[in-house]
Amino acid sequence: MMVQTLEDDGFTMIPFGQGFRDMSPPTKELMRLVLERRINHGGHPILRWNMDNAFVRTDPAGNVKIDKEKSTEKVDGAVAMVMGLDRAMKNQNSGESVYDDRGLLILG
Repeated sequence: MMVQTLEDDGFTMIPFGQGFRDMSPPTKELMRLVLERRINHGGHPILRWNMDNAFVRTDPAGNVKIDKEKSTEKVDGAVAMVMGLDRAMKNQNSGESVYDDRGLLILG
């Protein structure tokens, strides 16, 4: 119902699964960027808390994802970061941004 409401309001919705197939590439990229100290979150306390809570599960094929069930507490910000990174990875060579035409939208 939320997807339909957002689409009715003019938003483009992109399906994103929570399984290994969708989550593994951006999770591996996030892990790489963190190890290289290339992520700057400005010390955001909730994101830091979410990342500290995250448990990463690996399947037999070597795919990884944040496991919400095994994580100690909330990990929503960490999962959102992985999902946002996926969109950035898929659009990094497009040369265009939706923000070039319309700017930021504030939900409220």
